[in-house]
Amino acid sequence: MESMRSTDDLVGNGRAGRPPRVLVVTASVGAGHNSVARAITETLAPSGRVDVTVVDAMAMVPWWFRMMYADCFMLGMSRFPSLYALGYVLSDRPHTSGRGALERMCMAYERFATRRLQEYLRANRFDLIVHTHFLVPPVAAWMRRHGQLDTPQFVTVTDIETHRLWYCQDVDRWFLPSAYTAGIFRRWGVPEQRLTVSGIAVHSKWTAAVDRPRIYREWNLPADKAIVLLSGGTDYVCGPVVKIAHGICRACPQAYVVVLAGRNKGLLETLTHRPEPAGRVRAISFTDRGHELAEVCSLMITKPGGVTTAECLAKGTPMVLLNPVPGHEGGNAQYLACNEAAVISRGADEVIAMVARLLDHPPLLRQMADNARRLYRPGREIITEAVLQAVGRGA
Repeated sequence: MESMRSTDDLVGNGRAGRPPRVLVVTASVGAGHNSVARAITETLAPSGRVDVTVVDAMAMVPWWFRMMYADCFMLGMSRFPSLYALGYVLSDRPHTSGRGALERMCMAYERFATRRLQEYLRANRFDLIVHTHFLVPPVAAWMRRHGQLDTPQFVTVTDIETHRLWYCQDVDRWFLPSAYTAGIFRRWGVPEQRLTVSGIAVHSKWTAAVDRPRIYREWNLPADKAIVLLSGGTDYVCGPVVKIAHGICRACPQAYVVVLAGRNKGLLETLTHRPEPAGRVRAISFTDRGHELAEVCSLMITKPGGVTTAECLAKGTPMVLLNPVPGHEGGNAQYLACNEAAVISRGADEVIAMVARLLDHPPLLRQMADNARRLYRPGREIITEAVLQAVGRGA
């Protein structure tokens, strides 16, 4: 593995006297990668110290590759989780450094599909690239080794349980969710000096001070009830969410359930036309104010995505993790459960029973909240400060 420059000497003060240009590369494969990109960008851009550009890799690849790469991922996660889990295990190489033959073939295929993005990188002389997804780092590394690019790159990892797809031999600095994740990278042969346990970057609103009475008032929430926040999940989810919401109300008289239905019109309509008799279920359509609801909730029921759970850690919100798909979701869930910030459930009936048990034991909920706060790391602040330091614009 070739030697790398110190991150203190990567860029300097831009090229030809202009402000340093930072490119943030994300990919619309699930929502988490874009959320991290926004968190980083919306912190860097207002500083005025760098010129920040965001690129979605999925917008710069052919339609057939986008369909295979993004759509098949979502289909596998939602409709065929067992098949997805099998593919995850067969394609992972958790204890091996260097590249295997299959990996090299996949990388060649991805280089072919990202030719437009490569042209963009060659035409725009960025001073630093920050990746929030694993597709482009190996492409940029190949360009560097072949003299087509001289831009250093940082990668911020968005899952605690990290698949081999994240591995790249030519990354100047890695930002990782946890010490557990750092252990995976060490087994891959990544030098210790390139690893930073930063946590996952979440938007500043998740850590900003809020007015709790205002939240109760504006959202018309009952201050005398335990607010249970239930994520509606992806668009295909409907029936289990309704069953869980109504089941919690029946089992927990002290609970008020807020369902984050997002853009799932079917779920919204179902909850509207089948209201809980006691009026303790409320469906919320897509909102960018989820942090306010998380602030006042007693616990959250959600899938164990990396960014969603990082947001819960930022708020100190206990989690009930619903049906983790084996792979990165399963690994995320196990890590959080082992650290007693979450419990894992399988199926609607078990979720209802777990929520009832937790709401009946407030000291246990408080301990889970404390554990969640302990696990939180200020990823956004650590990553953005490292970026500014690397381009010579640090404090």
